[in-house]
Amino acid sequence: MTKQLWLTAVLTLAFSAPVLAGHCPKDAKAIDAGLKTTQLGDTQKSEVMALRDEGMKQHDAGQHSEAEKTLAKAMRMLLEAGKM
Repeated sequence: MTKQLWLTAVLTLAFSAPVLAGHCPKDAKAIDAGLKTTQLGDTQKSEVMALRDEGMKQHDAGQHSEAEKTLAKAMRMLLEAGKM
């Protein structure tokens, strides 16, 4: 029973990693589009761009969980700026 549980966990992780990895580029494209349509000051725009770049560096390094958090922070900044 333990072997089956372990094998199931390993296979689940192996098949879910590519799905998680594909999410980051989509987020980066959404951020790029948001930068074109949202009015931001120079400081805010620089912060969003820095977060986007950092998120993609994390993605490229295989740190997908951290990349998602970083990219989400950039998207939140864009959303908050769009509400003003």
